[in-house]
Amino acid sequence: PLHVNPPRRTVVNAAVTAPAPSAPITDNGRVHDYVIIGGGAAGCVLANRLSESSNTSVCLFEAGKTPDDVRLHIPLGFPYLPGSKWDWAYNSDPEPTLDGRRIYLPRGKVLGGSHAISVMLYHRGDPFDYLRWEDEFGADGWGPEDVVPYFKKAEKNSRGSDKFHGASGPLSVSDLKTLNPISRAFVDACENAGIEKNSDFNNWDRPQSGAGAFQVTQKDGVRVTPATSYLQPAMSRRNLKVMKDFLVEKILIEDGVAKGVIFINDDGKREVVRANKEVILAAGSIASPQLLMLSGVGPADHLEELGIPVIKDLPGVGQNLQDHPSAMLSFHSPNPYEDKKKSLTYYTELTGKSVSNLLNYFFNGSGPLTSPMCEAGGFIKTDPSLESCDVQLRFIPFFSEPDPYSSLGDFARGGKMYLTNKSNRPAGVTLQTVLTRPKSRGVVRLRSIDVRDKPQIATNWLIEEADVKSLVEGIKMTRKIAEQSPLKEYIGKEIYPGPEVTDDASITNYVKTTCHTANAIVGTCRMGSSAGAVVDSELRVIGIANLRVIDSSVMPTIPGGQTGAPTIMIAEKGADLVKAAAKANAAAANASV
Repeated sequence: PLHVNPPRRTVVNAAVTAPAPSAPITDNGRVHDYVIIGGGAAGCVLANRLSESSNTSVCLFEAGKTPDDVRLHIPLGFPYLPGSKWDWAYNSDPEPTLDGRRIYLPRGKVLGGSHAISVMLYHRGDPFDYLRWEDEFGADGWGPEDVVPYFKKAEKNSRGSDKFHGASGPLSVSDLKTLNPISRAFVDACENAGIEKNSDFNNWDRPQSGAGAFQVTQKDGVRVTPATSYLQPAMSRRNLKVMKDFLVEKILIEDGVAKGVIFINDDGKREVVRANKEVILAAGSIASPQLLMLSGVGPADHLEELGIPVIKDLPGVGQNLQDHPSAMLSFHSPNPYEDKKKSLTYYTELTGKSVSNLLNYFFNGSGPLTSPMCEAGGFIKTDPSLESCDVQLRFIPFFSEPDPYSSLGDFARGGKMYLTNKSNRPAGVTLQTVLTRPKSRGVVRLRSIDVRDKPQIATNWLIEEADVKSLVEGIKMTRKIAEQSPLKEYIGKEIYPGPEVTDDASITNYVKTTCHTANAIVGTCRMGSSAGAVVDSELRVIGIANLRVIDSSVMPTIPGGQTGAPTIMIAEKGADLVKAAAKANAAAANASV
């Protein structure tokens, strides 16, 4: 079939049962200077930076647990992560433009957040992304020259420091320890198809377009996340309290001022932690608008429908959802069940069963187990008149069905670890087309007043015809690449969408009935000064004092590329904004004495 629903694995949503809405709230006098909601990429950065001064107390809440599963740290452990206990496993409501399908949206439920279950690619977009933030949305101070210092501050690039890269930050960024030979062939085939090579997609002195190997957030072949790079080094600080496996229910707002949070404790009862200075929402682009609305901040008509008292009518909360819809071109190898014995070339369950591959990884940090799966790729314009690339190409030396989460689920159900995996995947390759700068916009709404009810999500993918056209043209380009040497020597029969799917109408139907997420949800608490903004340029929630949103949800538009690096940049800059506000407030208080 062209689309197979993602596997339904057990997802543990929380450790305790939610109390009834009328249950009493216990205030045990817990107070910190800053209370951060969400231990994902942004939350880990904020917890580190705000606790640097021993005079500042910080409390970080995370609904997930410590990343203590080895598969979270081995890069090629990725196939085991979607749909696991480390994943919130959201699903959209039925999408009218996508044949009524529900779109599966993995989000990390673990310290480190979605970065901890991602494919580790390090991309920033291009300068025009950030110029648009300033010029079109009034996000002053977020232009290219403003954000580069924070990208550099975060980064520890194995290539060293230069105009656009840092070498002394917490987050390790490196070239792949081992690049699959077919990934190299893909890059050469791109060049033969007319796509020039690009050795650094984050070099803003040149266009983003081109093909090459991707840099990844790894160190010595091990996944690096904001939890391991930012939070772990700060865990010994006595002024930092990390509350794992606790679900925040709402933000406590009194007289228009954020005073703390209400969370559910181990006994399933409500409890309060108060903030002397600020509450910072860093729960991501699905949970952040959900918590704002549960707290009475959001579209008044929607809140009133659910009987939630309106504290601040902010119609933009939950609007402007953006993601990277993607579609697959998949081939078997020339001899798909014989070729799988070539475990260094075609990735199947045999790759992890190879003793030499395992020894190479555990002793040298090298070999195919260091693969993020998407090892190489590129960026292209399907229309030369576009300002920025509208499509990212990602090459995967693994045969995938049109819905990769079905393929990954098939693999994961074969066994909990590589050595015991009994799946039987054919050898092959996949060329993925990713819509990098979509024009369609979705929305997040509350399903109920219970924080444990996952919100309603409408991705609204492909509502805009331009988005459909970009994906269709991207599929055509991947076919052209697959016809080139040296890649074509590794390729056998086209399986998806199939050689019979050739005209624009049939490719469009294939895209609409099979597209999936590339895991880059942003935008639902947009920053700026234009209509629809939720936070201002200093990330303060409009109309509510002492409350900020600092995470991927504040992005006005999605950067062209994976969004982990921009989210970390936002948190680095956001931490400085918070510190500057505290310093200014302290100076004003001293002046008034």
